[in-house]
Amino acid sequence: RHNLFIFINHEMKSGNEMYAEIGRYRSEYQKNKETGGIFSVQKQYMRTNYWAQQIEDKTGHDINRTWLVDGWRPHNVQRKIDNEKETYRIVIGFRGQTDSGWDWDTGFVTSKATMEDTTENRISAIALYEGLNDMTSAAINPFAATNNNIERALVDVYRNDTSKLTMFDFKLSKPDVFSTKAGDVAMLVGGEFRSEYYVDDRDPLLDGTIPFTSYNGYTHPFASAVIGSSPSTDTRGERNIDSLFMEMQIPLTETINAQAAIRWEDIENVGSTTVGKFAVGWDVSDSIRVRGSYSTAFRAPNLIQIHQQEVTRVATREDFVYKYIGADDWDQTVQRYSKAKSVDDGLESEKSVNTSFGVVVQPQMIDGLTITADIWSIEKEDTIGLFGRENHSVYDLALRILAGNSNCSAFSGNPALTGLDEYDGSDDLELTDGSEVSLDSAFAAAGICPRGQINQVTDEYLNMATRTIEGMDVAIVYTFGDFTFKYNGSFTDEFDQEATSIFAQMQALADNGTIPANIPLQGFGDLLGKDGNLEEKHSYKLYYNAGQWGASISGLTKGDFVQSKFGTVNGVGFTIPEMTTMDLAVWGKFDLNGKDARVKYTIKNFEDERAPLADGYQGYFSDIHQDLGMIHQLELRVRF
Repeated sequence: RHNLFIFINHEMKSGNEMYAEIGRYRSEYQKNKETGGIFSVQKQYMRTNYWAQQIEDKTGHDINRTWLVDGWRPHNVQRKIDNEKETYRIVIGFRGQTDSGWDWDTGFVTSKATMEDTTENRISAIALYEGLNDMTSAAINPFAATNNNIERALVDVYRNDTSKLTMFDFKLSKPDVFSTKAGDVAMLVGGEFRSEYYVDDRDPLLDGTIPFTSYNGYTHPFASAVIGSSPSTDTRGERNIDSLFMEMQIPLTETINAQAAIRWEDIENVGSTTVGKFAVGWDVSDSIRVRGSYSTAFRAPNLIQIHQQEVTRVATREDFVYKYIGADDWDQTVQRYSKAKSVDDGLESEKSVNTSFGVVVQPQMIDGLTITADIWSIEKEDTIGLFGRENHSVYDLALRILAGNSNCSAFSGNPALTGLDEYDGSDDLELTDGSEVSLDSAFAAAGICPRGQINQVTDEYLNMATRTIEGMDVAIVYTFGDFTFKYNGSFTDEFDQEATSIFAQMQALADNGTIPANIPLQGFGDLLGKDGNLEEKHSYKLYYNAGQWGASISGLTKGDFVQSKFGTVNGVGFTIPEMTTMDLAVWGKFDLNGKDARVKYTIKNFEDERAPLADGYQGYFSDIHQDLGMIHQLELRVRF
């Protein structure tokens, strides 16, 4: 990683100042990892493979056998990832003061960030199946661990991203616009113009330019031409934003100060909005300060949410209709197909109200001690999100339970399930007790209309109802001699997503027992302590600084939570326990040819804690935990 900054300041003859900044960041990253495996949506038949024809059975050579290749991952090649990122930022501005005492500042900013990501040794699905159906010895041999001719199907795949920001602003400020008995009132007013631009350019094998069709007819946008990758279309978007803002610092009494701010924004293709903030601080005594604030916020859909034409991702998810009828294994590889939804299609911006009340204590009798505590609340409307693949499955189950099985020929189910396996009622179904029954018998016993298992779910961005989060943050800083102790604790008391529309219907059916307790409803209702929404989080650190050298010990504790995808049994969910990791560090400062230098040795997670077991891709809940074990890190820093 390389960072370069150049700062320029020049005082002109007029007394005004010109300033400029030139910044450049560049990084290079390389990694080797396992090759991609064949997804279920990329399965293909192998009929004329040379090596398959060498396999003998009891009757000799069987040259007419047809193979369905699924789940194969060649282990004799590795993907080689080469990622280069570059960012530049140029700022030029002028500032000065008017004759009436107003400070003014105007500036222009332009920045551009690019990413070029190339992965070697990806497997072309087209070339793979051509090689698997080669009748010569040059055919790809899926039965061999090495020397399997896989190199004939290897390709380089790229993803190139570019984002740009151009901004111009003008500000006026004055510390004494007018005065009151309590003191001077300060004011800042200004305006801003921003232009945002984003391009995501995917390889032709990923964006559908070169399509691949699997044995069962899947093609773009449901299957890519790269083994082990979901298809992704190119994305391009831009918009302009105009803003006006004002802020005031208002002394109310000698010990009470207030802050008021307002901002208006007009966002292209989204609309205009006005948000504001009002905050008060009261110095009760030399040791105690009380503070509170009320503010509103606004977040427009980002360029990807508005402009990305389609997103298809493949993952293993539960088909709860099959769980309901007693299937032993209800996991199913399911595609989620999403299309961006612009504001013209009804997607609205998120809006929130934020409040906080806190106290700062600095006891006079204990020098160096600061304690802060803040109670806060966030109420957000129109949260942008997805209904969820599992929720679509549960909703389909709810519709089937309500409809019964008296008129299945007229029943259609959840229209979001856009791909279903062909249903054959004579197929056997293994139940959780180990017995087998026909699908027709299982659906009849459950009293619902039958269907095949899910292959695809259409899941578009939507605005969800009000979300409320409340809690308290506590911080303690204590410096004594050469030691400094820091503690931060976050305690969440409420995390609730209001259920409306289909969500509300499903919640009502769960509450009255129509939807069984072991069928989870995810993403709405009471979310506190579920799926990574922690009730408690603690961090603590003790420094020792003795001039030229120092040391520290620190820790991070993340509280327990329930993984809701399993539902509950007797009212109890599957709990993922809390995890604590501890770090040690020691450093020394020295002179290196006249330059300030520092060497630092860190042992991260020195107790070698491993992430708690969870149902996740790597066996743990990766959104919250890491499972890297103990890490040793040596760092040399030189200031030029």
